[in-house]
Amino acid sequence: MAAALAAACAVAVLLSGCTGGDPAASPAPSADAAEPIFATDEEALAAAESAYDQYRTTSAMILAEGGAAPERIVPFVTATYAVTLAEEFEAFRSAGARTIGDSTIDTVSLVDRSEADDSAEVSIYLCRDLTSVRVLGPDSSDITPSDRQNRVPSHVFLVSSADEASVLIVDRVEKWQGEDFC
Repeated sequence: MAAALAAACAVAVLLSGCTGGDPAASPAPSADAAEPIFATDEEALAAAESAYDQYRTTSAMILAEGGAAPERIVPFVTATYAVTLAEEFEAFRSAGARTIGDSTIDTVSLVDRSEADDSAEVSIYLCRDLTSVRVLGPDSSDITPSDRQNRVPSHVFLVSSADEASVLIVDRVEKWQGEDFC
């Protein structure tokens, strides 16, 4: 049981946008693009924030319900990221864990955007505040790691959805490894 609870805590940290990895630069914009998908950086940033918020809200709902019905995340993430998240939600469910509370975001800024062949790639920095999120075990006891970082600098990578180039979906979320900007 202790191993399952430890796994649940690890999953909660992963889903909080704390996966490791060095941020990768997005490709440069195509010079032959006829019509931009996003007219301005502000428009791209707004689309990225909206997409991330849908992802964050849905992830929080799944975790609050103990990892149930993980397929609800599919419309908001790439197929590859959906597989990763499904495994993490399953580990959470198997451990009998759930969350209460909600994370918030602030300090959002555009890192990069590129457009080519009617699709866009956008990356943003943001700070996730997990202070109000608690992880509960099967007996409803608080198993939130005492050493959890409550404000997490994150690098979020988004791409165009298959249906509409200006609608972004989350490709991955990584904990920023550089200087803490939160």
